[in-house]
Amino acid sequence: MNIELFALAVVVALVLIGGVPLFYEWLFKFSDRTANDVFPFLMKIDMEAIYGTFHPDPEKQFRETLSEAGFKEIQVKRFHLAIHYCNQLLNNAQVLLTWTKHERKQDWIATSPAAIQNTVQDLRVSCLQFLVAVFFIRTRLRWWIFRMALLPFAEPPSFKSLLAAGSWDMISLYERIQQLAELFSLYFGDEYHDKLTDALHY
Repeated sequence: MNIELFALAVVVALVLIGGVPLFYEWLFKFSDRTANDVFPFLMKIDMEAIYGTFHPDPEKQFRETLSEAGFKEIQVKRFHLAIHYCNQLLNNAQVLLTWTKHERKQDWIATSPAAIQNTVQDLRVSCLQFLVAVFFIRTRLRWWIFRMALLPFAEPPSFKSLLAAGSWDMISLYERIQQLAELFSLYFGDEYHDKLTDALHY
């Protein structure tokens, strides 16, 4: 009986953990994101900083120049920074995804040339793929922070294993999203394209 109650408690906890964020997103979601509702909500992304954060090479220098405790401290900070960048990338992908949702319902898309329809479809698919990729990478990073707090004497995780988990694929997917969004924005005129491009890049 105790095992059954424990199993029920675990199921309820999992439902709450997964359901509460979904309910929050549904309750406060953007009603209908038109083209003019895109660039004001985008975050400028410094891709060079992201490359540097996720690249494993700096670990060698940190290990050689810092104490063991110092290296662990800087590694945790890098994990937090990587999560911060994941959140920024995720914000932009979600904004662009909801934009494609709006535009795909418009009559002009249905009657537009195949190139335009393919662009908005590719943008939507790339955004969805990115959401999956960033979920796994961000989850891995959070688990690492928790593990290091729980096991402070254990060897800290390396960004090398994050590469194997697909961090570089995640970044490549985001760059693909940027390219498709900029291409799609051209159909709204040069001025709109310039605004969107400026909102995405430093």
